[in-house]
Amino acid sequence: MTAAVATSDPRATQAAADVIRSGGNAIDAAVTAAFVLYVVEPQSCGIGGDGFMFVHNEPGPPIGLDGSGAVPAGLTREALAADGLDNVPARGAKTATPPGAVSLLETALTQFGTINLRDALVPAIQFAREGFAVRPTLAVAAAKAAAELAHEPVLGPLYWPGGKAVTEGATVRNPELANALALIAVEGSAAILTGALADAIVEAMEANGGYLSRADLAAHRTLPIAPAGVDFAGHRIWQMPSPTQGPAVLAALRDISSNGTSSESEIDWDAAYHAVAAGMVEAGFDPTNVGTSAPSPAKGDTTFIAAIDHDGHGASLITSVFGDFGSHLGVKALGGPIHNRATTFRLVSKPIGPGKPPHTTIPGLITRADGTLRYVLGVAGGVMQPQTQVQLTLRTLLENHSPQEAIDLPRFKICFGGELALEAGHPLATLYPDALNKNPGPEGFGAAQMIGWHEGALHAGADARRGGHATVIE
Repeated sequence: MTAAVATSDPRATQAAADVIRSGGNAIDAAVTAAFVLYVVEPQSCGIGGDGFMFVHNEPGPPIGLDGSGAVPAGLTREALAADGLDNVPARGAKTATPPGAVSLLETALTQFGTINLRDALVPAIQFAREGFAVRPTLAVAAAKAAAELAHEPVLGPLYWPGGKAVTEGATVRNPELANALALIAVEGSAAILTGALADAIVEAMEANGGYLSRADLAAHRTLPIAPAGVDFAGHRIWQMPSPTQGPAVLAALRDISSNGTSSESEIDWDAAYHAVAAGMVEAGFDPTNVGTSAPSPAKGDTTFIAAIDHDGHGASLITSVFGDFGSHLGVKALGGPIHNRATTFRLVSKPIGPGKPPHTTIPGLITRADGTLRYVLGVAGGVMQPQTQVQLTLRTLLENHSPQEAIDLPRFKICFGGELALEAGHPLATLYPDALNKNPGPEGFGAAQMIGWHEGALHAGADARRGGHATVIE
């Protein structure tokens, strides 16, 4: 049986493929790729971020892992009011929640992997210490954030040396991140939750008016999370439950299926568009309630990794610092930023309370009627995530496109403010021609990875919109 990996960067894909060629499984590969991305995609993810993961090892529902952090005990409406704020700000120390990314990866390896954390970290430590070439995705993100971050004490010297954004092909070395990863290799996630890295995080929070405390970090755990599913086109579509956007995907597909708006021969794209809009409202992520003038929280904010190994086991891993370069607050000992996850309260206008903040990040997974794995899929791009997942599901299960074909086909997007944007060639252009000229915003039309079986063979697809890379391993 063949195997496959798809990520947003060829270096991460290569590292994951090497793991599988050496006898590792899909979980080993996905974790190794994630750590590489924590080095080479600092605008999107990092050890100061969080994530979610599906693991599929046997027929039936996938196993869900929740690597997101809870709202800090000190982050309350009263605390914000005392600081002169009516909501969580867009950036800064006040937006941080416990960074669960490392704990998530460690838990996945411990429960389902075959290699140890030290081995999974080897490629990432090498890139951080010896240097890596800047790809267009990082160069573009750095150029967009230059006005805000060029003089940030930790991030500035890395990605805006001399006050100018790094350019494609430039070499970045990050010795502080290399040291942090080396410490994690020895101490595991304890380094970032109770150890020296935790101390550095809390010191940065206290110095900058944040609410995240040592107690918040020490209390963090990666938790099992029961997936939710819906039957569609002879398959079962699996998503994370609330407070993620996963329910939006399921609601949209349930609507499409129950109303007969699609068949195997033709998709009613107008009905699908309205089903997606209604599903997002039902899930509490209504784009029409987000003002177009509000500070955008996302300019390359997430990365997704798909892996299927030679035994047919799958990993669907999404990980993020939420906004581009997270909170825009660097922590020197991390060699990068802490995320700004709590600002999702601002994004979706939900009241602040205990528990988990709203999450845009959602890994996806599709099984056949007999419970065996069919597809692993996911998308980077904020509110574009559920929209693209629905469209990829329609393209593959109803139109019978391969993963790469489905990814490459034009998409629609319901933008902040509720307006529709279309990529050239989309069937909806006949009904909404003005949507072809609508700017989709900094998230663009999302960046997808998808692997699975098409016409009896394992296929892998990655999104050229953000320079993704996929490979099939014989």
